[in-house]
Amino acid sequence: MKGGKGGKGGGMDISEINSGLERVSLPADQKKAILQLIDAKINQDMKEVISEIRQLEAKIQMTQDMVKNEIKTVYWVIGIAMAVILFVVARK
Repeated sequence: MKGGKGGKGGGMDISEINSGLERVSLPADQKKAILQLIDAKINQDMKEVISEIRQLEAKIQMTQDMVKNEIKTVYWVIGIAMAVILFVVARK
């Protein structure tokens, strides 16, 4: 829940929600249903966060692989250039 107090990121944690529900005069089964809905929402949000993190990890890995390949290509080009330079110098 955004905009609440306490917890990390400014959201209310489940114990704060539970203590808030304790002060409300509702039957226990209704309070339990409310907590189950909140829990389901939190679980869904966490699944979405985990999915986003995995997508970011995949993008980071792809970028690292591209950089590694580019570095290998630069090494090859430098190696070939050095071989050509040494060949030209050796012929003189």
